[in-house]
Amino acid sequence: MRLELVAFDLYGTLLDVSGLAKRLEPYAGPQAADLLSSWRKAQLERTWRGKAYEPFDVVTARALEEVAPRLDAQTRQRMCETWLSLPAFPDARAALESLRKARVRRAVLSNGTPTMIRAALVAADLDVDDVFSADDVRAYKPDPSVYALLGRERTLFVSANGWDAEGAKRSGLTVAWIDRGTPPPGLAPDLRVHSLADLAAAVWRDQGVRVVKGTELDPNTAQTPGMTRAAAITHARAGAEKIWAGTVIIHANAKTGAHHHGPIESVLYVVRGRARMRWGEKLEYTAEAGPGDFIYVPPYVPHQEINASREQPLECVVIRSGQEPVVVNLDIAPAEPPEEVKWIDPIHRS
Repeated sequence: MRLELVAFDLYGTLLDVSGLAKRLEPYAGPQAADLLSSWRKAQLERTWRGKAYEPFDVVTARALEEVAPRLDAQTRQRMCETWLSLPAFPDARAALESLRKARVRRAVLSNGTPTMIRAALVAADLDVDDVFSADDVRAYKPDPSVYALLGRERTLFVSANGWDAEGAKRSGLTVAWIDRGTPPPGLAPDLRVHSLADLAAAVWRDQGVRVVKGTELDPNTAQTPGMTRAAAITHARAGAEKIWAGTVIIHANAKTGAHHHGPIESVLYVVRGRARMRWGEKLEYTAEAGPGDFIYVPPYVPHQEINASREQPLECVVIRSGQEPVVVNLDIAPAEPPEEVKWIDPIHRS
């Protein structure tokens, strides 16, 4: 699958929550790491309780009050503000930039409010294209309505939190889990990596060059009587966005019906045999091409491919300028005899 969007969880995936421990030491002393662990646990559990929705900044504040009731309100407020400046994982920035170069849109799907998410991204100097917040649906992961903010087609959701990856998978998304030693998802992800750098590399692997073997061509494409088409390069098979490529075989002493391809431009390359092309409103013009020759067919031009050989099949490679399999078969009474046209491009005319 060629991806169009990679959506990341924020806390624990792009941003290192454990990195808060040092920043909390001025408020909690040497017990900061333990307090952070209890705080994070209480924070998540509040989102899982299924009670009336509260924005994530409120959830965060009340979770801290729950685990550290002896701290004064001003101290707790300052501690909550540290969530707006979490450190990014060391490979986060490079991974996001790598995905940009791979022409993949990058997004965040987080429990955080939009304000929290954007502030944290700016503080960490991380650049994404889209932000999706649980606040938009007033529910929290792993509620399916949160994951439904993402389209399923050509989207990859990435999380280092096993429960999050599992929730996304159960909601029908394609999922990558970053294994950093935390509990794994209960449902196997589509991709398991150990770092954001590994994730970017895996996307590049699947976004890159495609080799479609001659034995793997797909005959399930639009056909015209007298020829057999087989698709090789399409959007579905190779991720092509603007071209279609395949093969055409016309049996010995056979010809196709008249047809055109709508707004699509076509190029045929003759591999074996001899092609006789007819075109025009009454197929009144003709020209021939042999192995190594190219044939250009403009949009909407009625044409007919003829195998000029009585003994040898005509085999061609076809490339089109669009993905739509436009084939408009025509009922034309051809003019006889056709006029032979020997085309010479303007550069080489004397």
